[in-house]
Amino acid sequence: AASWWKDLYPGDDVVDWIGLDSYVSVEKGYYHYGDMGDILDRKPTGGGLGWYDWATTTHPTKPIMVAEWGMYHRRAVVTDKSAAFNSVIPQLKAHPKVKAVVYFDTASDDEGDRDISVNSSPSSLAAFKKVAADPMFNVTVK
Repeated sequence: AASWWKDLYPGDDVVDWIGLDSYVSVEKGYYHYGDMGDILDRKPTGGGLGWYDWATTTHPTKPIMVAEWGMYHRRAVVTDKSAAFNSVIPQLKAHPKVKAVVYFDTASDDEGDRDISVNSSPSSLAAFKKVAADPMFNVTVK
């Protein structure tokens, strides 16, 4: 989280959607520990608006998406992701301007240490399947 989002924004005339790419750890005490609320509302170091509040107040007419997100643990420290996945639907309902989400699924990140897969444990997969089956994702694209 940084306060420089505005510096990355080229202007309303060239932006159709505002997207976020963010991850959280499911290991308590590990870097960026949290859940879906932390992805959407993590505030910049030193203060300022979290991403959702920045996007919706600064550019209220733009649709927003979580263009890439994930819940991870270190490969050597397999940790159940179900509590973090269980936060997704309530958080999306609390952040109604999010119009799309895309999960990044891999058992080994580019550094080979983080497991971002939805099926890293049976309970993690079961929780993710509940997210995917939620009626909020039954949409008609026009």
